[in-house]
Amino acid sequence: MDTLSLTFGLLLSLLSGSLLGTFAWPMKKMATWQWENIWIMYSIWGLILIPWIWAFLTVPNLLSIYEAAPLAVIVTVFLFGAGWGLSSIGFGISLNTLGIALGTAIVLGLINAIGTILPILILNPDAIVTRTGIFISIGVGIMLIGIVLSALAGLQKEKALQIVTKSDENKRKFTKGLIISILAGLLGAMFNFGLIAGKPLEVLAIENGASSLNAANATWCISLFGGFIITLIYCVYLIRKNNSWNYFKKSGTNKYWVLTFIMGVMWFGGIALYGTAVMNLGNLGASIGWPIIQSMAILSGNIAGIFSGEWKDSGKKPLRTMLLGLLFLVVGISVISYAGTI
Repeated sequence: MDTLSLTFGLLLSLLSGSLLGTFAWPMKKMATWQWENIWIMYSIWGLILIPWIWAFLTVPNLLSIYEAAPLAVIVTVFLFGAGWGLSSIGFGISLNTLGIALGTAIVLGLINAIGTILPILILNPDAIVTRTGIFISIGVGIMLIGIVLSALAGLQKEKALQIVTKSDENKRKFTKGLIISILAGLLGAMFNFGLIAGKPLEVLAIENGASSLNAANATWCISLFGGFIITLIYCVYLIRKNNSWNYFKKSGTNKYWVLTFIMGVMWFGGIALYGTAVMNLGNLGASIGWPIIQSMAILSGNIAGIFSGEWKDSGKKPLRTMLLGLLFLVVGISVISYAGTI
């Protein structure tokens, strides 16, 4: 593997994870809107408008590519995206109920484990017993320890805060968020499989003049469209149920439109960088880049949680546990990065 391409791919993976781990931070600045108001606007920006505009700018003859592609490929990518859309909704609810730090750790932690190992087992099962595959497995194992510690820190924090507030409502909210976050994590790996299923679209994009760095943009449009349809249905249902349409017109919320746009730019920016990173990481790019990005997202999400005050009044023990978990994540990232050099 070319050392320059590997280094570039790893750097893009780290930057991608940082964006994906902190994109939800602006949600804390939109207290007037309901969750569904925020999530539907973020989804319009991040799943539809920005991806399609970017794809038209970077992939020549985009619509012709879709016409030439096998229908089975288009449908498969769309369905994987729809499955991921359920995960995206769950992730959004988790961030709202558990906070950025704990929601990110649980959801992305499960996505990390599933999305790293399964591509190897399905696409290249012999690689799991090679030196590269063994180091990838070791790195994932180390990161899983870090993820468990991060989740434990969140549980310790919640327990400490319940002692302070003595609120049964907070306890029920935490339990609901925990269940939803686990389900979201189980479904989230479909996003990675959508990228793998869309390889024929990338080939057609390159044949039509797109660079290898931008070829994945043809896949993102279809996958994210599938996710957007699911998100749209659920958010419109909530808006009608809660009569949330009026929140869009409340005074003092004009800046919220900008904040949701920033969320969309950060999230899709992270996704676009991930697609480019995979292209530079060789045959095992999906399995090397995926855990690095997810772990970096957890790392940055926890840091964002600290600065946004989520750990305030929780005591020193939860914070120490979280920092230990982050240390394991960093070590795991290093091991998987080394695997890519073998």
